[in-house]
Amino acid sequence: MTCFRKTLISCVFSGGLVAAPTAWGQSAPQISSLLDETELEFEADLDLLVGIGESHAPADGPYADIVLRGATETLTEQGWRYGVEGRVRLTTGDGRRGLARPGLTGPQANGRPLAGLLTGYSSDPGLDEASSRILLEKAQVYLQTRWVKLRAGPGETAAVQEASQPLHAFRLSRAHSGPLDPTGLNMADTQLSLADGATGVSVQSQRIIGFRVSASYAPQSDPCAQHCHPAGPAVLRADLKSVWSLAASFDRRIPNSGVRWSAALGYETASASGPVSAVFDDPWLVRADLVRQAGDLTVSVSGLTGSDGYQDADYHSLGFDLTYEQGDWAYGLELGYGRSDLVQSESRSLMLGASRLVGARGVLGAGVMGVREETAGMERNSVQLLVETGLRF
Repeated sequence: MTCFRKTLISCVFSGGLVAAPTAWGQSAPQISSLLDETELEFEADLDLLVGIGESHAPADGPYADIVLRGATETLTEQGWRYGVEGRVRLTTGDGRRGLARPGLTGPQANGRPLAGLLTGYSSDPGLDEASSRILLEKAQVYLQTRWVKLRAGPGETAAVQEASQPLHAFRLSRAHSGPLDPTGLNMADTQLSLADGATGVSVQSQRIIGFRVSASYAPQSDPCAQHCHPAGPAVLRADLKSVWSLAASFDRRIPNSGVRWSAALGYETASASGPVSAVFDDPWLVRADLVRQAGDLTVSVSGLTGSDGYQDADYHSLGFDLTYEQGDWAYGLELGYGRSDLVQSESRSLMLGASRLVGARGVLGAGVMGVREETAGMERNSVQLLVETGLRF
């Protein structure tokens, strides 16, 4: 079983009338219609996170997070597929990039603090008050032929598309790369991107003997569009243009042993633009991951390194995850490390917890997370008991 079950609402149309779905390998029915076979899918994740203990986040929990996903797909008589993919996220706020953390130090220009083009970190304590927000993460049209899949619209870079998706005990609570950070100190994120939700185009090959490659391009991107919102003109920040991404992945189950291996390597680069671009360098990142799944045990490691778009302001992050499934239960151990040269800070995090399925759609779990942050020789610590519950539709 998997930790998170999905219930799909699917409708299949043929010639405008409801009909039974046809297997993809069979020939499409000969009907004079613009739609030979269309499938509609909808998924929703609704989660609530409560943290008990010392927190340095600008807004106390509980935190709510909702992700809505929808897609349509049409199969033509020639065997091609086309459709639309969308994803919207509603969240009460997070402690990720651009968190209003007092005590951070960083470079300034003309008396204004600089915000990192990759992480969004800044020494300005007024950056991002963790208010509620609605994020359009994906709204793409696509065409899939026998050999490639083409996408256009707001969505993910090639590096994000090819990244492995290992099993976790929780959706929101993570020692690294989590959607939310109730401690307010965690700087570990191996899933950063230079073009979150930016409008672009991408091409992705079919998987051949386990291997697949992708490339994407976005003309421009707001480096803080999804996660951090500078408070007025106090923060100096450049825009991004010409965001290129290249990535490759491997995913294959070994027939003899049944062990499944997944791996991915991705690269992103962009050019600083706008009135203050002369102050910044061009940001870039390299990310990699490796996942081994054997029976009920999944082990994964991930890493990211890159430039925050300023002189010698690099960012590094590492993550380790171990998840064990037993019946309706999933047990997880996670470790994370993140370091930002821009704000002279680093954090180490550990999370241990368990979750289980409740009925057909419910998920309930509890765990403990500890995070230590070091900034310019000063230490801050947070230990929290976490309770996470959710519904899957």
